[in-house]
Amino acid sequence: MSCFICNKHTGTTNQPPGGYIYEDDYWMICHFPAEQSVLGQLVIESKRHFLDFSDMTDEEARSYGNVVKKIYTILKQITDAERIYSVVTIDGVPHFHAHFIPRMSHSVTKGMTYLTQEKSCDEKEAIDIALKMKEMFTSI
Repeated sequence: MSCFICNKHTGTTNQPPGGYIYEDDYWMICHFPAEQSVLGQLVIESKRHFLDFSDMTDEEARSYGNVVKKIYTILKQITDAERIYSVVTIDGVPHFHAHFIPRMSHSVTKGMTYLTQEKSCDEKEAIDIALKMKEMFTSI
């Protein structure tokens, strides 16, 4: 079976801007591709191949909550976001992953309109923010 995320974890497909920001026994976190995201948009990916929350082990479920708290804390600090949206659909790639999308207070759109609008950010800025976040994850 070929899985985009599993292949990404082994380095056999495109790597995220700035590389992986955080990794533990269960999760890997990276900035989403710049051409498809807002600056600071993160994705958490399960290391183990499974589909959704019902397939998580108890250890993965406990760990997920702790890692998500770190994501929110770091995104709010580094982007000064008013809100962090979290989205799990798993329709495009059938491997557990969740998006964390910062929305600034000056954003014209909010909610579903914000989430569905066309997005892109600068690749260099995405790499820079990913490297800053990597430092922050080690200190939290």
